[in-house]
Amino acid sequence: MSRCAAGRWLPLQYCSGVVATIPRANFGTLLDHSVNPIAEVYGVPHVATGDMFRAAVAEGSELGRQVAPILEEGHLVPDELTIELIRERLADVDGFVLDGFPRTMAQAEALDSMLDEIGKPLDAVLLLQVSDQVATERLAHRALLEGRADDSPEAIRNRLRDYHELTELVVDRYGQAGIEFAVDGEQSVDDVFAAIEDALEGVAARR
Repeated sequence: MSRCAAGRWLPLQYCSGVVATIPRANFGTLLDHSVNPIAEVYGVPHVATGDMFRAAVAEGSELGRQVAPILEEGHLVPDELTIELIRERLADVDGFVLDGFPRTMAQAEALDSMLDEIGKPLDAVLLLQVSDQVATERLAHRALLEGRADDSPEAIRNRLRDYHELTELVVDRYGQAGIEFAVDGEQSVDDVFAAIEDALEGVAARR
C-alpha cells in the first residue's frame, strides 16, 4: 500500500475551494454524498474535469475527439488541455469545488498562478486515502455497473502507474507546504463526510 494510493484534495479560501480526485478509486459515491454537500454548504459550483471531458466526447467536439482515446486508455489528458479547460471555467466564478485537478506538478503550478491572479491563496488541502487494492476493486465494480471503457483492466493499471509516477509528487508538494489533511477514504460515506467537516472547521478556526 502506498502512503496515499488515491486521493482527493480540498484547498479552501473561505467560500472558495478546490477538490482534486485521483482518477482511480471510484469516488462517485463519496463525491455525491460528501463533497457535493460541501459545495452546497459553501454555495459554490462543483467543477469536475472528468465530467467536462466526457461531455466533450459525447458532443463530438474537437476537444472530445482529442481526449477520447486518452480517456479510454486510462491516461491523463495532457496538461495544456486540462489547464486551459480549468482556466476558462474558473474565469467567472468567485468560488468553486474543483474535482479532478491538479494531477501533475505542471497543473499544480498552474493552479497556484490562477489563485494568485484572483487573490485567493491555498489555505488547506484535504487528502482522502485509499489503497491500490481498494482502488482497483472499486473501478472493477464500476466497470460491471456502468461498462465504461476507461475502467478496463489495462486502463486501471495505467491509472495506477500515472498516479504513482505523476500525482504522488503533487501530494508530496502539498504535504511539504504543511497544508494537507489526510482522511481515510475507506470509511463509510457518513464518516468521510464527518471527517471533511471536522477538517474544514479546523481551517476556519485558524483564521
